[in-house]
Amino acid sequence: MSSSDALAAHLEWEPFAHRADCSKPVWEVDHQLTYGKLRPRHEGPEHACPNEECGHRDRYDRITVRLLCRACDTVRLIGGEEHNTETTTTARIGYGQSPKRVAGLWLYPGPPLLRLREYNTPGAYLCSREKVDRLSEKDIVGTVTEGRGKRGGTVWHAAIGPEFHPPARGLSGYALWAKTSGEKPFTSVTAAAKWVAAELDATANDTEENS
Repeated sequence: MSSSDALAAHLEWEPFAHRADCSKPVWEVDHQLTYGKLRPRHEGPEHACPNEECGHRDRYDRITVRLLCRACDTVRLIGGEEHNTETTTTARIGYGQSPKRVAGLWLYPGPPLLRLREYNTPGAYLCSREKVDRLSEKDIVGTVTEGRGKRGGTVWHAAIGPEFHPPARGLSGYALWAKTSGEKPFTSVTAAAKWVAAELDATANDTEENS
């Protein structure tokens, strides 16, 4: 797995904003399911689909998600048809877990390398110098990524200095790394994080000397 899954888990989401004067920005989240709802005729002609597995007909199931903030009286309603729901964990999606302190850096976990239900070990970590509630592009200074060695054992690769590029049409954005540990894998996350920290310090010293 590359670091792209970890970046997507932390960066490719937008929070719902509260009012600027909100004193306690906390969302109360509920959902409502409506089954067999009849599609009004004024919304268009009769719906049908030749695919028997498609539910896009005159009757449909609908989900509405309500976000309410009692502090600023803001309500957001999100609705959709043909929905699906999934209950999972922060370990599976690679977001929401507390970062861990390693080699002077804060390491934020990404999703597992394998999609197996019993496999919850992060497949990558995003490195930050500061502990923040929510990572942004400016916070990320490197990455530690899981891989497989010559005999199939777990190894870790590292990289520093991401340069982020905006998404193209229909595509996700991506990051280019200024320097990677290359073909020299590490046997632990700690060793890889130490390489990231050392390379960041060396880069900072070079910048100071050349300025």
